[in-house]
Amino acid sequence: MSEQQTSDSELTRLHEAITATIKEGIPQLQHVEACPVLEDGLPLPMLMYAMTNLQPGDDPGDGRVCVVATFEACILVEAARHQAPIQAAILATKLVGLLNYQQWGQDFVMPVSDVFAGPTAPIPELAECTAWAVQWRQTIYLGTTQWVWDDDSPSALVLTHGEEERHELSAG
Repeated sequence: MSEQQTSDSELTRLHEAITATIKEGIPQLQHVEACPVLEDGLPLPMLMYAMTNLQPGDDPGDGRVCVVATFEACILVEAARHQAPIQAAILATKLVGLLNYQQWGQDFVMPVSDVFAGPTAPIPELAECTAWAVQWRQTIYLGTTQWVWDDDSPSALVLTHGEEERHELSAG
């Protein structure tokens, strides 16, 4: 599998895990989707999210690529609903709680960091909704670990500390 296919697969798995975790963790949401196409008739309240930014992360030195991804979620509640702004804020608070130390069950993802939530400015296309945005960052390792040295047979490593001490560590 090429590195491109590996990255695609990992990012797809990550998005699927985020969607499943949010659906399970916040059952009050009627619809959760990554990068949806907005159309009339989507059930509300809903949460839509997307990865909106990628920056290089610290190189792990093992053949994988490290990126720091920014995710943004938007929670939409019908504006006509009783206390819609408070209900949107409550759902945003539930998402913030769900994000605490979240890795989405994926071993290539580090815990969530830099969480921010707040009401969004009115969106003309969504005039009938009250919206809150939640943003977070997450470090992701893409690709497979590669050992670049030849596999040698077990050997010994000799460490000395001055003339008086000699320690031998054996591999294998």
